[in-house]
Amino acid sequence: MLRRLARAGFRRGLLGGSRGWTYVMAVAGALHVAKRVMGKGEEKVVYREELAPGETLVISHAKLAE
Repeated sequence: MLRRLARAGFRRGLLGGSRGWTYVMAVAGALHVAKRVMGKGEEKVVYREELAPGETLVISHAKLAE
């Protein structure tokens, strides 16, 4: 989403001459770079196992007991 806004801002702002879209490009680009630098969006694999035909996998989410 941020990359799409940055590209639209580049086309409509810098190439099209719209000051508002130039600001959109700058903010979206900065947020995109900040997200990459902080490592957001990286997913960590916590469990991996191959299933044989006919086997099933149940995924559940339970609250921890306090």
